[in-house]
Amino acid sequence: MPTLRPARRFAGFLLTTILLGLVLPACASPEAASELAPTLSFKTIGGSRIAFQDGIPVPTFGYQPRRRIDLSGRWRVDPMLMDNDLSLAVRSGALNRILAEAAGREKPAYDDTRWPTVDVPGSYDPPPTAAGGGAWYRKDFDVPTEWQNQTVTLKFGAVNYIADLWLNGHYLGYHEGGSTPFAFDVTDAIIPGDVNLIAVRVDNPPWGTRQDIVPWGLTDWWNYGGVTQPVWMEATPSVYAARADVVPHLDGADIAVTLHQRRGDPAPVQVGLDILPAEVDPTNLTTPNPASLVPAGALPIASQRVDAGLLGRDGTTQVHASFSLANADLWSPQSPALYVLQVQVFWQERLVDQLYETFGLRRIAVDAKLPRLLLNGDPVAYAGVALHDERVYPAVNGRPRGGPVVTPDDILILLEKANATNVQLIRADHHPANPLLLMLADRLGYAIWEEIPLYHYTPATFGIAMDRGIPQQMLAEMDLRDMNHPAVLFHGLANESTGGIEREQALATLHNLDRAVDGTRLTGQAAYGNQPDDTTSRPLDVAGYTTYYGVFYGPDAGPGTARALQTAHATFPRKPIMILEFGRWSDSVNDQEEQRRILADSYQAAAPYLDTLPSGFLGAATWWTLDDYWTQRPGVKIEHFGLYAPNGDPRPAGLQAAALFSGGAGQGARQKIVSTATGQPRQPAVQGLRFLGYLAYALVVALLIPSVILLVMLLIRRSARRVTIS
Repeated sequence: MPTLRPARRFAGFLLTTILLGLVLPACASPEAASELAPTLSFKTIGGSRIAFQDGIPVPTFGYQPRRRIDLSGRWRVDPMLMDNDLSLAVRSGALNRILAEAAGREKPAYDDTRWPTVDVPGSYDPPPTAAGGGAWYRKDFDVPTEWQNQTVTLKFGAVNYIADLWLNGHYLGYHEGGSTPFAFDVTDAIIPGDVNLIAVRVDNPPWGTRQDIVPWGLTDWWNYGGVTQPVWMEATPSVYAARADVVPHLDGADIAVTLHQRRGDPAPVQVGLDILPAEVDPTNLTTPNPASLVPAGALPIASQRVDAGLLGRDGTTQVHASFSLANADLWSPQSPALYVLQVQVFWQERLVDQLYETFGLRRIAVDAKLPRLLLNGDPVAYAGVALHDERVYPAVNGRPRGGPVVTPDDILILLEKANATNVQLIRADHHPANPLLLMLADRLGYAIWEEIPLYHYTPATFGIAMDRGIPQQMLAEMDLRDMNHPAVLFHGLANESTGGIEREQALATLHNLDRAVDGTRLTGQAAYGNQPDDTTSRPLDVAGYTTYYGVFYGPDAGPGTARALQTAHATFPRKPIMILEFGRWSDSVNDQEEQRRILADSYQAAAPYLDTLPSGFLGAATWWTLDDYWTQRPGVKIEHFGLYAPNGDPRPAGLQAAALFSGGAGQGARQKIVSTATGQPRQPAVQGLRFLGYLAYALVVALLIPSVILLVMLLIRRSARRVTIS
């Protein structure tokens, strides 16, 4: 691949983005922006704010030991060009046209035997084939007879980008967004004891062709279209636990369990909650079932039973419980202690459903006195690396290969390199992280920065996206999916975007939404590092930048990085500063020394500002990237920014990083931590009695004071009378 001059490389990338932002509005009328509505919303029920999507409360997407049909494997696929305007049209008026275009592909009787097959999870357009376009997916599968009279939920990990779904010819609905999960209640469409068929229409509009999708324009990664994450079905009784969310504290946990009843008559429901110890070792590291982490014979650390009251027909409610945990093991990258929550649902005193979640006790915060990060009360500063959600190497034996990550082993190969490089933080691409990465980061011990793909947004595209509500939906879906992952410390809300007030308003809206849905992570953006006085991070918790001094712009790496950090700190004297990218490509052997020098000079210039030092304010320095990766940037096929070469060997920059970074993370499976604590529920009844005690005390004081005053006044009068008589 021919090497572009640094300034030309950056300028071309930036200029193309700006031109797309200017040209597309001129080419499209305001009516061209999609009016297809987000499908996720919130309802307040019994004082609790509950997320709903497609008619059901948003469920957990973590593995559950329930009746399950795994729909991964080979699916029939029919790639085809699709009408993007039709795909983004309001379904009430567009569905009949979509069915006409389908020509029967959604029907069980359609003959798809001549279609090729593709792996799910996977992609129908892996590189080096041209990205974009759409495809129909079909799969038939058997449903056991014992699934009769069960509530059945169909779950998709992710489909990129717009999915319309049918089961046995019944239209289920649609979902927009390429990296987040969604689910449907398919109880009425499933046929137990028979062959069933799922049909999925996937459209993936090419980036740079329209402004009303997220991301919209020129991006520096590959646009993998298709069913990119797992698909499965779960069967439960009519009353079940949809999800359990844990808000961790250093001395306990608050738990919210969302319950749902599909149809059925009103009945009393109780919820049992057990907090169990967990142990991660090499034998269960990649096992998705949370229950596999509980040591054999382990007893609950704390238990509580909560009355949910009467749950009505098609009813949803949420129960809350709090636990105090003394001498608990806290989660950190250096010591990733975990716990397992077991939820049991009792209907008419009979156990009908169980749900398991892993969680960790940790608190990430900004020091109220100094501009530094605190994890569990201690100052932290992370050496980090970015990686793409892409399978291992862009090339094997000289032949290009690409594809989404599909197995834990794919992630382990990446994390072994990260561990050898002594990093503690991983920036997980420019979109919500792969759930497999989060599972392993929890268990091994890595801090995670994940984000939504507001990538190179402009004032115009911020307005279009936020008006449509798709970034808000993506953020809420990411928050809800990843609520119980202690590894996720940061939520990124935009990357290298332009615009002043438009960007700041969008970031403020997203920050407030993140606080309302989650509230246990810090928010930030990745602003351009050559504009260190950019003030649009004001609504956010940290101020993040991408710094390419000596690469895309001057001055050179060392002085440029130091000067930018000083300016950023002066702009935000109370916020931690985060370097979210610094790096350089290594397109040839001749580039390797310059790549190493940029890493060394940039990091050594940043190191005196790390916020673990008395006057420090820098919370992270993140190299871009761990491995080479496929890109759709014009004139470039593979970006050679990796610390590792395609054959898996470290480049000189990788060896330099290992020498400079402090390490200490990623050892969870070797440490074999068995979490312990002394726990007890924080009983609402006890709190109620305490309140009554305070109320009684207040009443006594309130009555005593006027009584004393009255008594004093009477005594004064008596004294006065005595004086008068005498």
